[in-house]
Amino acid sequence: MITMGLNGILLRKLRVIERVLAELQSLGPLSAEQLQADWRIRRAVERDLQIAIEAMIDVCQRILSEKGQTPATTAAEAIKRCVQLGVLSDEQPYRRMVQFRNFIVHQYEEVSPAILAELVNHRLNDFQQFIREVRAYAGG
Repeated sequence: MITMGLNGILLRKLRVIERVLAELQSLGPLSAEQLQADWRIRRAVERDLQIAIEAMIDVCQRILSEKGQTPATTAAEAIKRCVQLGVLSDEQPYRRMVQFRNFIVHQYEEVSPAILAELVNHRLNDFQQFIREVRAYAGG
């Protein structure tokens, strides 16, 4: 267990993720067809997912810093090192998030509505798990 507790920066980042999750959940179940037909919703989903993943990466980097470690050179490395520290239990779901983030940042013109629907309808619990694990590790 880490003794740092949930400081203001970590709390703020976790709250960003929680806010984004609430926004995405408020949309209800979404189909690929809905996302294909409504560019506004599609863009909102893409952006909210990107924000949540960026906040998750920031949390990992902050934890590494507070543990006196050098910053990770990649987001995937930050996730891996947080697993090694015992902050996170499993690297895989978070690594997939980072891969998705990289895809939407670098291949933004081709984000599949089907992938977005899958993430919004079935993968938001990965973010909730991340929040639980960080809170448990930080003792708050």
